[in-house]
Amino acid sequence: MSPTAIYFSYAIGLIFAIGGLIFLIALDENRYLFGIPYLVLGIVIVGGVRASQRRGHRRAPEDAEPPPDPPQV
Repeated sequence: MSPTAIYFSYAIGLIFAIGGLIFLIALDENRYLFGIPYLVLGIVIVGGVRASQRRGHRRAPEDAEPPPDPPQV
């Protein structure tokens, strides 16, 4: 995953999470109807990006075994 995609994904997740918190604080009647889903969606996006980065670091090419040599003809 490119660094731009990572930053963009974090930004989108944070926008949703912060927007959900603002909805929970600012709205009167429908605060839970709008706030909770946005907050959960933001947390899921940020958590997914972090999990993806951890998986990518575990599968780093320097840690992987080199491919076998091709057969000699």
